[in-house]
Amino acid sequence: MISSVARFRLQTLRQTACVALRRFDHPPGADLTDSEEQASERFQVNIVERGCFRFGFHRWQRSLASGSIFLSRPGEVYTYSHIRDLEPDTCLSLEFSASFSDDLPEILHNVSLVPPNTNRLAFLQVRLCSTAAAQAEMSLDIIAAELLEAVHSSCDDSHRLYRPERLKWYARKVVAARELMDADPAGQHSLLHLSKQVAMSPFLFARVFRELTGVPPHKYLVLVRLQRARTLLESGMSVTETCYTVGFNNLSHFVRSFQGYFGVLPSVLKRSRTRWRAQRLTRGIY
Repeated sequence: MISSVARFRLQTLRQTACVALRRFDHPPGADLTDSEEQASERFQVNIVERGCFRFGFHRWQRSLASGSIFLSRPGEVYTYSHIRDLEPDTCLSLEFSASFSDDLPEILHNVSLVPPNTNRLAFLQVRLCSTAAAQAEMSLDIIAAELLEAVHSSCDDSHRLYRPERLKWYARKVVAARELMDADPAGQHSLLHLSKQVAMSPFLFARVFRELTGVPPHKYLVLVRLQRARTLLESGMSVTETCYTVGFNNLSHFVRSFQGYFGVLPSVLKRSRTRWRAQRLTRGIY
């Protein structure tokens, strides 16, 4: 007798203009004895949360279990089959919008459909699961972009994988340090100060932070300051005042860093924003 229960369920957890976070699983009573073919319509990065299954493309097949990451690319047809007497899979899926997808063929060129596990990918899985549980919309785009970059560079990461509990402990420390810098970009966040705040040695903290985020702590702080500077410039603050407000101690260094990151001088950004505001005021748009 053929089961009338659908083979899988799909739940949209969060959605932005760039990406949708969804969860796939299989309801009780679903018939999973036969393999299934599915064609992907969008680029997706998928994470196996629980269970296992076999994932195939043409004549190639891999068994995937909890913690595995696999990709889906538009126009490709994949096969999915389940293993008798083993728990069926539950997966998180990040599906990228059509507007975002223009850049993805280049980013994911020559990347394996099943990227090798790395500590950075495992860290981002922890963050993504936390985002799904908390339904935190604002951070979803950031995590999605970081996940793409981590998948792209996964073949170059040869570090030994941390055990799950150790990874979770490190993840809490790194997230706490990032929150300190995000909350107060102008603060004097030296390596020694940050490592003390999260109760780690400076050497271990610096190594783990870079491994899990892709950048060292000082570079992450500079990027946070530059993002904050752009917001202040767009609100009307002068270039000099912005420089010192966000924590730079040298105006020339600030200007070079800003132009290197955004591709435009801070003074040009400020003038264009001021001119735009003036045009809105003269047209009676507030």
